[in-house]
Amino acid sequence: MPKYKLFSALFSLLLLSLAFSNASASVMMLGTRIVYPSDVKEKSLVFTNTGGDPVLVQVWTDINNPDSTAETADAPFIVMPPIFRINPTVKHSLRLKFTGADLPQDRESLFWLNFLQYPAKKATDKDKNSLIVMIKSRVKIFYRPSGLKGNANNSLDDVQVSLQGKTIDVKNMSPWHISIVNAFIEDGQRKTPVKTTGIIKPYSAAQWVAPSGTGKKLIINAINDYGGVFSKTYALVH
Repeated sequence: MPKYKLFSALFSLLLLSLAFSNASASVMMLGTRIVYPSDVKEKSLVFTNTGGDPVLVQVWTDINNPDSTAETADAPFIVMPPIFRINPTVKHSLRLKFTGADLPQDRESLFWLNFLQYPAKKATDKDKNSLIVMIKSRVKIFYRPSGLKGNANNSLDDVQVSLQGKTIDVKNMSPWHISIVNAFIEDGQRKTPVKTTGIIKPYSAAQWVAPSGTGKKLIINAINDYGGVFSKTYALVH
């Protein structure tokens, strides 16, 4: 490839990366997660455009693929409408509907909702060269069968913690997904961060590496159904 073409390609990639790093989403969904009870026909989702320009939004769902597109959507949900225009300062409601699938009835199932924002191009800029930045956001969908015992907002009460050598074994004995914010080892007045695994699935375990000089208490912070943070402190014993 000639040097000037290589430079041009690299420069274009740099501009694109800068555009994405400086871009901010103007369309926001109400809430940080979606809880879909199995006994409802559909769930209403509310979006708001906080920006100053109209935006075109495309919505789809997937099982667990951060690179999914509307064409590869594979979760058992449909969104109506899948594409909509939202004007500045306006709210727009969508309907999320479960289409049916053979899912476990003794625990939650996790899916993802994606929404891609296409910013409108101003009429005054129609003849100008410009870079259109599309912003993709992902939100968890928790499909929750009816009849599950306990309370998802108290799920940390059903976690068992033990220290196995240099490994902290964290067992989730509940039917809920636990979304970990962070965790710390407490040793007197000192708190040492622990590298966590993000989400602990129902009836499963995670293994975290214990930092050096481990104390006798483990503090876990997680997210509840309302997007707030709740905590639990555990004795860290062998």
